[in-house]
Amino acid sequence: MKLLKEPLVHFLGGALLVFAFFWATGTNRDPADYAISIGETDVERLKAGWVQNFRRAPTQDELDSLIDQEVKEEIYYREALRLGLDRNDPLIRRRLFTKMRFLDNQEGAQDNPSDALLQKWLDDHPEKYALSSLYDLEQIYLGRNAERSISETLDGLNQGTMEPDVIGQPISLPAKLNQAGAFEITRQFGEKFIAELDSIIVGQWQGPIQSGFGQHLVKVTSKTPGKPPALDDVRQTVTNDWRAAQTANLEEAAFDKYRAQYEIKVTGRE
Repeated sequence: MKLLKEPLVHFLGGALLVFAFFWATGTNRDPADYAISIGETDVERLKAGWVQNFRRAPTQDELDSLIDQEVKEEIYYREALRLGLDRNDPLIRRRLFTKMRFLDNQEGAQDNPSDALLQKWLDDHPEKYALSSLYDLEQIYLGRNAERSISETLDGLNQGTMEPDVIGQPISLPAKLNQAGAFEITRQFGEKFIAELDSIIVGQWQGPIQSGFGQHLVKVTSKTPGKPPALDDVRQTVTNDWRAAQTANLEEAAFDKYRAQYEIKVTGRE
């Protein structure tokens, strides 16, 4: 009993209690890591989110509920990090991967390119922006399977012994197109049809050409070749493509910088 009255024993007992507290609540507890501050910017962000969803400002009770939810989410977020729940989770890994890519290329991708840069891009990729050829053409729809000899039909059409009106099958497609571009022709006949038009000799019935509906005989009566566009005609498309290329370049440069800091070992690779 006399020993229990000794000051040293009291000191050691108190120290043991403090040790037990920190052992139970976290030996490396950093007070700053347990401080949560909801500032004016946070409140305005919560208000803006509410207005976007409900088209009105939140009441005070609704705002208090939003703030309480924000605090709750932050607490659970930090506790999840302390337990390492962010590790080995493919969804979180993918999200962080996407966010890092965005942060790395955001600044450069938002630059406004000069006309000189856009014109150089246009000059370096002329085939991508060339205006479509314009066609005057006639077509005869034969159906899914031609019922007569196509070669004989073509001979008759080109020699003038057959009339287009008595050959084709009915379909809700125009028999003639004038000054039609690739977009219009593709919209009505499909990509296979427009892809074969460049090989058609002007002034002769040829075919069959396949569309999304079946087979056609086609006569191109006039073709106006496409030409390179002026920058103002395709400015937005060129700008979008330029920015996409800049983003890809920035992303590649950022990854190369990160990659150089790591030693990578993959089983089966030398």
